[in-house]
Amino acid sequence: MPDETKNPRGGSTVPYWSVDDVDAVRQRLLDAGCTHHRGPLQVVPGRKICQVVDPFGIVIGLDGP
Repeated sequence: MPDETKNPRGGSTVPYWSVDDVDAVRQRLLDAGCTHHRGPLQVVPGRKICQVVDPFGIVIGLDGP
């Protein structure tokens, strides 16, 4: 279920990067200065998504196993 308080419908476009390991890439981005935004969420068995915010305020999505 979308969290409308964190990313209002129509508020922005979120680019998603396809990655081999959502958890590892998410942690690497957090360690590099990004902040948590939402997720990780399992969208279907074997596939997760999450979002982080980079230091410039841009929301970035990760999609993968």
